[in-house]
Amino acid sequence: MNFDDIKKELNNPEFKIDLSSLIFSIRSVTLLNNYHLQEILKKQIELIELQKGKTGQELDSAVESELESLDDKFSERLKEDLIDDINDFSNEK
Repeated sequence: MNFDDIKKELNNPEFKIDLSSLIFSIRSVTLLNNYHLQEILKKQIELIELQKGKTGQELDSAVESELESLDDKFSERLKEDLIDDINDFSNEK
């Protein structure tokens, strides 16, 4: 379904949407969710490392290492998903 199909479904040919505001709003919510999830993940990793008996600098190093490992893993997934999305949304069909 494309934008024209949506306008037809709404039976309102004058339907207008401010795409920049919509994108900004979606991006803001996404960033806030990302911040919350990062903090939750960091706390979970800290708790796991504390259960292993790590403290101080050892704990900080273990948490940073785990977060870097997850970032690398998620970055690769993101790249694959974005490529798939671009291919799916491509006009060449």
